[in-house]
Amino acid sequence: MFFFPDQKTPVLFQGITTIMGSYQTEQALKNGTNLVAGVSHEMTGKLGTIPVYPTVEKAVRAKHPQVSVVFSTSQNALNDVLEAVKSKIPLIICTTEHVPMHDALKMKLAAQRAKVTLLGPSSAGILNVEKAIMGTIPVRLFKGGNVAIIGRSASLMFEAASQLISLGLGISKCVSLGADHLIGTSFVPVMEALYADKSTKAVLIVGQVHGTLEQELADFYKKKHPKKLFVYIPGKKLARSDKTPLLGMQSVLFSDVIENKKKQLLKSKALWIESPDKIGKTIFDSLKGKKK
Repeated sequence: MFFFPDQKTPVLFQGITTIMGSYQTEQALKNGTNLVAGVSHEMTGKLGTIPVYPTVEKAVRAKHPQVSVVFSTSQNALNDVLEAVKSKIPLIICTTEHVPMHDALKMKLAAQRAKVTLLGPSSAGILNVEKAIMGTIPVRLFKGGNVAIIGRSASLMFEAASQLISLGLGISKCVSLGADHLIGTSFVPVMEALYADKSTKAVLIVGQVHGTLEQELADFYKKKHPKKLFVYIPGKKLARSDKTPLLGMQSVLFSDVIENKKKQLLKSKALWIESPDKIGKTIFDSLKGKKK
């Protein structure tokens, strides 16, 4: 079951002594994250005030983390994620990019068997605004509010947040599912958690042209939609390409795929956003009751 960690949730960083791990440790501690331990294959002891262990098993036994954030190379990501899965850490965030698809599949299946939640690969993590940060999301771009963002493209999520904040609408939660073709978690479990989140009044989805996650979300949302749902999917202007096909989609026009997703989402009562420059204004006008 997906959940939103807060300032009380104990967090583990795997790869804490890597360049990214060390930097994100500083950011996490500055922004309220309850970082209780790290794991490193290079050193043990302490990184500042944070105890560093040689294995996840030893860190879990000592500190009982509920979340693990993995900062690994693409070659080591699978083993590191499987180590966290084996220790039954409830929420695992894999920030690693360029993970081989076969490794991503192994991660996903292992997490499903262990009944733990996996975000990623290539997830920027979770930001519970003004409470805790787990991952690589730049906290300085966010201010508190009541719009949650769930997305595949991290850069577009950050652009959306910037637009919303410039219009006086802040962010409650930001969740990056990961931009890779094969990821561990879909939109639906995060939406379920947001339904119960009192600080969130509306949700923005930043989707992708490939896959069926948006269709699954439409099926879920049409059954129960207590909060406004806005959706933007990039790629409508991309031309068909045989040189750099998108996982078997070389014979498909992206605009056709997006149009089909749009139809299903509109039937479910979701609100559609046509272009990236209109994300903030569309949400603002809808929440404030202004006409388009």
